[in-house]
Amino acid sequence: MKNQFKKYILLMVAGASFLSACKKDFGDLNTNPNTPLSPSTKFLFSSAVIGTRGIPNGAAGLLYVQHMAEFIYTNESRYSQSQYSYDGIYAGPIQDLQRIIKLNTDPATKATKEVTDNGSNANQIGHARILKAFLMLQITDRWGNVPYTESGLGLLNTQPKFDTQKFIYNDLLKELKEAPLQITTSQPNDPLFGGDVAKWKKWANSLRAIVALRMMKTEDVATAKVAFTEAVAAGLMTSNSDNAIFAYQANSTYESPWYTNYVRNGRIDYGVSQTVVDKNMVVNADPRLPVFSRTVGSPAVYKGIPYGVTDQYTAGVDGALLGRAIYAQTFPLQLTTYSQMCFTLSEAALEGWIPGGDAEMINWYIKGIDASMDQWSAVSTNPVVSITAAQKIAYEAQPNVLLTAGLTHNQKLEKIQTQKWLNFYMNNGYEAWAEWRRTGYPVLVPARDAANADKQIPRRQAYPKTESDLNKVNYDAAVAAQGPDALSTRLWWDKQ
Repeated sequence: MKNQFKKYILLMVAGASFLSACKKDFGDLNTNPNTPLSPSTKFLFSSAVIGTRGIPNGAAGLLYVQHMAEFIYTNESRYSQSQYSYDGIYAGPIQDLQRIIKLNTDPATKATKEVTDNGSNANQIGHARILKAFLMLQITDRWGNVPYTESGLGLLNTQPKFDTQKFIYNDLLKELKEAPLQITTSQPNDPLFGGDVAKWKKWANSLRAIVALRMMKTEDVATAKVAFTEAVAAGLMTSNSDNAIFAYQANSTYESPWYTNYVRNGRIDYGVSQTVVDKNMVVNADPRLPVFSRTVGSPAVYKGIPYGVTDQYTAGVDGALLGRAIYAQTFPLQLTTYSQMCFTLSEAALEGWIPGGDAEMINWYIKGIDASMDQWSAVSTNPVVSITAAQKIAYEAQPNVLLTAGLTHNQKLEKIQTQKWLNFYMNNGYEAWAEWRRTGYPVLVPARDAANADKQIPRRQAYPKTESDLNKVNYDAAVAAQGPDALSTRLWWDKQ
């Protein structure tokens, strides 16, 4: 994967150099009949994949769900920041993907060498639609109503309308159903799955199941249930080898952001929260703890940092840093995992969306924990942690972990969601935040020194100022339809 990734970067640099070679317009004198007028779609595709890095694991999402806490500058964990920008996502990977789709559908470009050299039109469109669906799911789950049908058009439309989250979710179900059927061959320049068609299809089906389950409490639940059933039948991820992973590299350009923070910049802004260490992992003798967290003191103990307090240092806090594996230069970013899908299927069995009842619910729950432990063992460094079958069984028998048929519905859901939340640790905080908002589990206590108006954990993020400044008519319409542009406004599917 590393050699493939380096090849993609070199190709992108060559393509970027070519595209930026001529800036001024000298009419026909500046037109080379042997030079293509449109970019190669393979450069756009790899650019979009690489541009996806960092979007799911932003610090705010990880702080909202209390995977980590801040040492000194605690503003974000106290919810004092409300506005977050999606401009870079739209201007970067979304625009790249939208351009791939346009180049492969426009009669003027769809048969050009720069397009056809990279596979069939349908195949390229299918890959682009799947990655765009993943990104749009990330965006709408953070802000709610957002530009969708008019997004990614660049200067062609600088004031896009906002679509409702209800519309976006239903369209994502359609996109994720149709796109895998378009994929038939490997996509050139694929840093995500290395051109593995089967993995792209499984990822699309898994994303469709995630989207559908998130619609459970909405008026479109019947549509969602059908879509979930179809996604399962089409084929979800079946092992950790199917995980959608962005492989960070051992170089300063494409290294893990946690390495940049901890090692390159010498900062220790973040550590493991008390919520993770003290309340979930120590008490249950979780064998993943040495990977999740470092120790403090002598004798060495695992100790989490208080969450959401004004000044950690004046309070004499000596909590632990993140585990060394997490700030390794090549720590992989898990976009969607098999473990996540196991817990999704466990909940689906609980809700009667798949057959098998409690037995199937417990089966998928155990598979999810096992897959998560294998996944974390695989990335462990200093110490290297090899979790045994006996350790897994012992952990799964812990009273706070054990899932049985005799529990109430909410007790079952809480156990499933708590394990899903732990699996998301330091990888996909925004996805964990969406799951917490949807279900209310695990139970999280808001920041002690919360600085937002209602003193509660945010339900969404506020739009970037560019919208109210430069797209005011559409911004005002979005706020009127959804509710105040505030952290406390609930999204369409957030129906607790």
